Amino acid sequence: MKKIKNFYTYLDLNVGDYFLSATRTVSESDIFDFAGLTSDFNELHTSIVFANNTTFGKRIAHGLLILSIANGLYMRLGLFESSVFLGIENWKSTKPVFIGDTIQLKLTIVDKRVTKNGRQAIIGMRYDVLNQDGVLVAEGKFNRMIKIADEKQA
Repeated sequence: MKKIKNFYTYLDLNVGDYFLSATRTVSESDIFDFAGLTSDFNELHTSIVFANNTTFGKRIAHGLLILSIANGLYMRLGLFESSVFLGIENWKSTKPVFIGDTIQLKLTIVDKRVTKNGRQAIIGMRYDVLNQDGVLVAEGKFNRMIKIADEKQA
């Protein structure tokens, strides 16, 4: 695991470097706040009676809520002074996240390149979202544009 410093640049990062975020417990209010924000009131998330009669046996968090929390955990790492979100590739939920589960982000640098104009860089970051038991619950690749170097490195 790479030690977190104040603001990385392209020159600081190598493919294979990884970072572990703080943890975050998913609450019932998270689920209802997300349902209200998105209008996704699917009973699998909002109804105890309905969810108890599914293969999950209880309510689960929205997959997109977990993606959103994972991105918040990335932000809490404070890796970059600023970055530009470019896209997500191959995001999938691999296991359910239940109310009370605690999740953590393992972020791994999987690729990096300088842009054609040579003034910025694009990095690919694999997001592995793990629950309190270390089980992978969601994964995908985020692409961001970052600085190549800071003034001291240039």
